[in-house]
Amino acid sequence: MNSTLPKILVIDDEIENLTALERIVRGKYEMVGLQSPEKALEEVMKHDYQVVVSDLRMPGILGTELLAEIAKKRPFISRVILTGHTDTQDILDAINRAEIYRYVTKPWDNQEFLTVLQQAVTHHLLLVKNQELIEALKEKNERLLIQEKELLNLNQTLEQKVEERTVALKESNEKLNELVMTDSLTKVFARRAIFNKFNEEIDRAARYKRPLIAAMVDVDHFKVFNDTEGHILGDEALKKIAQAFLINLRKSDAVGRYGGEEFLLVLPETKIESAKEIAERLRFNIEKMSFQGQKEEAYLTVSIGLAAFPDSGTSAEDLITAADHALYVAKQRGRNQVVSEKSHGTFFIKN
Repeated sequence: MNSTLPKILVIDDEIENLTALERIVRGKYEMVGLQSPEKALEEVMKHDYQVVVSDLRMPGILGTELLAEIAKKRPFISRVILTGHTDTQDILDAINRAEIYRYVTKPWDNQEFLTVLQQAVTHHLLLVKNQELIEALKEKNERLLIQEKELLNLNQTLEQKVEERTVALKESNEKLNELVMTDSLTKVFARRAIFNKFNEEIDRAARYKRPLIAAMVDVDHFKVFNDTEGHILGDEALKKIAQAFLINLRKSDAVGRYGGEEFLLVLPETKIESAKEIAERLRFNIEKMSFQGQKEEAYLTVSIGLAAFPDSGTSAEDLITAADHALYVAKQRGRNQVVSEKSHGTFFIKN
């Protein structure tokens, strides 16, 4: 037999019918004929058939029952029934029960039988192709679901990484901002930060016609202390003095390291007389503080120059210049004292 031809299985208990059908399909189909329904069930499980043709009436079983069993095992095989019955309704009922593709009446017309076989083969091929498409679509959908899950996981991972990077960037910015805003040694405002704060307070004082004081503070003879006791103890002394400012000033006041051993204090909502009292209290507290020395306790003092807004100036530069001038006067007069400067003269408090 030619293995490239469509394969059909024919079941009929009469050998004459099988012989006659084999002659009809010879050269067009590869036919296997069986008289036993039981062997037919075994045969369809061993080989691939496009069409199964069964006689309706056989000893012990109806063809429709046989084809129904075959349908359970091989649902894509096209099933054709041969029947000598002429009652159309009975035939249709049998076809529906067994899901038969077509039926051919006996005695059959050879050409009609070949046409039914051709259509049945085409039907089988369409069923197989449809199933292949369904399987391919199912496989594609499964791949898409896997890819979707992978993309979701990737998206979640990216979101997590973005969130982590955002948090890290925020922390870095906060640290950078802290480095820019805070003096690394004394932990008070750095020079740029205290200038920004000072300008903000000047703008507010000018807008609302409120008082404001700038105070320049210098640690007396700090270079001598630093050279004598060493830089480490010198740094500790500056930190201790800075903390004294923070402890003794209000929350609304600002303290910044202007440079070296100099500090700039900004006192909002403060008039010159109150500023003198605040500055004198700071000076007195620092004078009484003891600092660690190499051999024994050491003591340091501060000189303070005050300038008031708007009497001594209306800009940060003018007020700092005025306060610095008052500080110079305090040093000239012996240090460890507070001097305030107004546009009409210089006033000071001696300890």
